[in-house]
Amino acid sequence: MATSRKRALLFIAVPLIILLLPFTIYVIDSAAASDKVARNVTVAGVDVSRLTEDDALAAVSEYAEQVTSTMTTVVVNGKAFPLDPASVGLTFDTEGAVEAAMKEHKDGMTDWIRAFSQQVDVPVEGHIDEDMLEVQLRAWELEAISEPAFDGSVAIVNGRVEFEYPAKGEAIDREVAKSLLNAALVSGAGSTVDLPTTVAEPSLTRDDIDAAVGKANRILSTPVILTNEEFGFELAISEFNIGRSLSARVVRGNPSTVEFSFDKGVFVPIIEAKRSLLELEPADAYWEQILVDDHAPFDENYKITDSPQKGVEGLPDDDVITLVPSRPGTSIDPDAVADAVVAAAEGDGTGELPIIKGTPAEFTTEMAESYGTLYEVSEFTTYTPGTNRVHNIHLMADIVDGTIVWPGETFSVNQLVGRRTLEKGFKYDCAIVSGELSCEQDPVNVGGGVSQFGTTIFNAIYFGCYKDVTHTPHSIYFSKYPEGREATLGYPYPDVAFENDSEAPVIIRTSYTKRSITVTFFGNQNGIHCTTERSGRSEVSSPVLEYQADEDGVVAPGEEKVKSKGSSGWYVENYRIFVDEAGNEIKRETFPWRYRGEKNVILLHPCDERVGGDGDCPIVVPTVVGMDQATATATLQGLGFTVNVVFVDSDEAHDGLVVSQNPSTGWLEAGTAITISVGSYPGP
Repeated sequence: MATSRKRALLFIAVPLIILLLPFTIYVIDSAAASDKVARNVTVAGVDVSRLTEDDALAAVSEYAEQVTSTMTTVVVNGKAFPLDPASVGLTFDTEGAVEAAMKEHKDGMTDWIRAFSQQVDVPVEGHIDEDMLEVQLRAWELEAISEPAFDGSVAIVNGRVEFEYPAKGEAIDREVAKSLLNAALVSGAGSTVDLPTTVAEPSLTRDDIDAAVGKANRILSTPVILTNEEFGFELAISEFNIGRSLSARVVRGNPSTVEFSFDKGVFVPIIEAKRSLLELEPADAYWEQILVDDHAPFDENYKITDSPQKGVEGLPDDDVITLVPSRPGTSIDPDAVADAVVAAAEGDGTGELPIIKGTPAEFTTEMAESYGTLYEVSEFTTYTPGTNRVHNIHLMADIVDGTIVWPGETFSVNQLVGRRTLEKGFKYDCAIVSGELSCEQDPVNVGGGVSQFGTTIFNAIYFGCYKDVTHTPHSIYFSKYPEGREATLGYPYPDVAFENDSEAPVIIRTSYTKRSITVTFFGNQNGIHCTTERSGRSEVSSPVLEYQADEDGVVAPGEEKVKSKGSSGWYVENYRIFVDEAGNEIKRETFPWRYRGEKNVILLHPCDERVGGDGDCPIVVPTVVGMDQATATATLQGLGFTVNVVFVDSDEAHDGLVVSQNPSTGWLEAGTAITISVGSYPGP
């Protein structure tokens, strides 16, 4: 009974499995090829079956490239022309074709089964650029058609209008040509295409030509007069010059047109000739520098002293500055005027003369003259070694040049120039940081070297007899600067600033060469000038000693390395002496300064207690190679190391001697294990 039941179940299961097997295969195969093209699918004949979308696109794109590189022959009226598909912009929608191919044979199990026997070819659409094709058609017509349609002509010759009326002619049949060429090029067969011609009507009519001729004659017979009633200006352009500038031509198109153009270059000289009558530009009064004497020449061995040399100690070179009067007025734009001429010529010959309104001068001659005559009150020159520092100094000089400091105003270098940054064009150079000369590429060193400009402008202030607001000499003395009478610059401090306590403006002018920087002050001090005296040095001090931790790993524990020997410091005074026109001393001011000097910097190992270390310094590993085992062990253990001994085969000469050690050099903490390899001679 049980056997009969098993046979019945088997009888039912086997057919069921047979029925489910194709469905199972379909599910598995469809899942495996879900991101691929189905079987028996081609695109324009290119087999893309079972390819991924990217691979199918690559295959179809290769086909498209082959087609677009296949030359076709075009025949017009028996004349053959080679046609490169690229010249008419042939392109294929490869992505669209592949996208459509990805959908074929994927509409259920029935469609999947059909894919094993039924092939599907997906076309790939090709397109021709109609504008590019039109260019080719016109080129072929020029060579193959002897009597094309004529749109007529209009031209200006020697100031007269010459014209021809339109006429019918022969032309390539556009619609048929586009259809034939598109089919031939998309197929990629490289066949010969015979393009038919047809009777072509001209795009323009006789009335169009007559209207254009009438417009041209009206322009040629009418002078142009532009006026501006507000200023009473008038500009006239004669018929002759209008005729010189006018040109006309028929522009073929769909439809064709008659275009007129004007050569504005004909009008520009006429406008320029009238510029002086039409333009009254507003301009402020200003002072113009005129160099009379050259600045002090550079001398490699030159040292600044207090001797009365021109260009050195603030004595003026007698450069002069003259007042250029202010001027109100108007201005014109020649291009705008030429455009107005063209507009008037195309109209009734009249139009508005475009004038740009002038504004009154903000600083008039009368205002400038109220300050009296300006002259060179002081000048100072220093010399500039280096490369980056010269760039920085020149950049700062360019920013300051031409600055006017009005009576009662305070001028600040930092306020005008701002922070020196790489974005502003400043470069890295050496600077004094915490009493030491630093030449690192650190943000604090951007704009390094500009203290030389600070010293130069401070001395111009000093000898110009202007009120010192702030300046700070260097903490370290540099022999290239006048002792105690110099100034460093940082941001926002230290700064160089002065108050114009005179009754006239101060005009700051800068000039430089590759090796020098000069600052000149123009103003009016009513005949007062300043000279200087300097005291001797006093309260001389030795360099300040400073220990620093060696961060570069150069200094061994217990050793010292001199980073900087330092320099002495001292106290010095400069006396600015105010002198009147008669040479009498009016007053004197004291400018005291104490040079701290450069620090005497000694580098120590970071473990040294003098630089904040704990005093527990690493030990220098000695070399024990060549010692016998006992001596080497005692040496290393005596320094605080532990010793591991390894015996290695050696010759008789090295028997019992250390032949190598690990580590062999360096600094190690006490207790570190050092392995020594001892030679062992095995005997003959």
